[in-house]
Amino acid sequence: MSGDVILKVSNLAKHFPVTRGAIFRREVGRLRAVDGVSFEIREGETLGLVGESGCGKSTLAKCVVRLLEPTSGSIIFQGQDISKLKGRALREMRRNLMMIFQDPISSLDPRMRVNQIISEPLDIYNYGTAAVKRARVHELLELVGLRSEHFNRFPHEFSGGQRQRIGIARALALDPKMIVCDEPVSALDVSVQAQVLNLLADLQAEFGLTYLFIAHDLDVVRRVSTNVQVMYLGDVVERGTRDELYDSPRHPYSAALLSARPEADPRAARTKTRILLEGDVPSPLDPPSACRFRTRCPRAQELCSQVTPELSGSPETVALGEGHEWACHFPVAQWPLATPEDIRLANSSKLGR
Repeated sequence: MSGDVILKVSNLAKHFPVTRGAIFRREVGRLRAVDGVSFEIREGETLGLVGESGCGKSTLAKCVVRLLEPTSGSIIFQGQDISKLKGRALREMRRNLMMIFQDPISSLDPRMRVNQIISEPLDIYNYGTAAVKRARVHELLELVGLRSEHFNRFPHEFSGGQRQRIGIARALALDPKMIVCDEPVSALDVSVQAQVLNLLADLQAEFGLTYLFIAHDLDVVRRVSTNVQVMYLGDVVERGTRDELYDSPRHPYSAALLSARPEADPRAARTKTRILLEGDVPSPLDPPSACRFRTRCPRAQELCSQVTPELSGSPETVALGEGHEWACHFPVAQWPLATPEDIRLANSSKLGR
């Protein structure tokens, strides 16, 4: 059961300066990887974060755990603003906020044995004697489904799923309150994905963990998440509970992502309406004015290039539940797409260009 707010992010931004010149370097632009994102997560919940590659999901995750310095905004973790922490205070905070990385190969040092990898956080925080740390490593190996004989092996001796279990064990070493999962199953086979997801769910139930879960796979996000946010070009375009967003998406981008999901039933796949998006994601160096999605949106009109849409709901949210918000002037009226007008707009060329 969810509890108090454990993480609150407000107007978080991360801009990377673009410079030019070999000797006298000057800033000629800014890449807006994350641009004013806000959200909160309650204890014991999982917030799913979805979006195309390059929309800023991983950059946001690294800012939350302070692997990257935010340009602006605040990150309140357990009631403390950690966005400006340094030194000892930052080190103490990190024992309660860990991260599981996307690539289970590059995130593990190939020169270190499993016991060294998992015990590294214990060494940094002076967890106890060598015997205590050794016992803790064995406990963690068993917890994530590995055996004691794996203790002295190197990462290259394991499969991808086993390597990710080692990464999970390392993240659990200090009993954190929250774990940021940056696409933890995207590099794994489907059958192994299910095993790792089941493991994460079991660990959450046993230890009351809170997750920020980033993934491309919409079905994976629906399975593990309590709430879901959709990101596009560094900003959040829709958010709500898992069932609200998946059953009644309102932003055209969310609807397009959901329409692209593969169907296991061939009959359902033949009758499914897909929203066809044209073009690529614009450059974060020069995002479109007002609505950033308008250059690819099949519902775009003149207003979309003039007024930036804000996250807000509508009277419908009374029926859908609290918290379902979307940033769109012309939201999808019905889901699944059923009316002739919705189908025409979904597959026609863009309007108002």
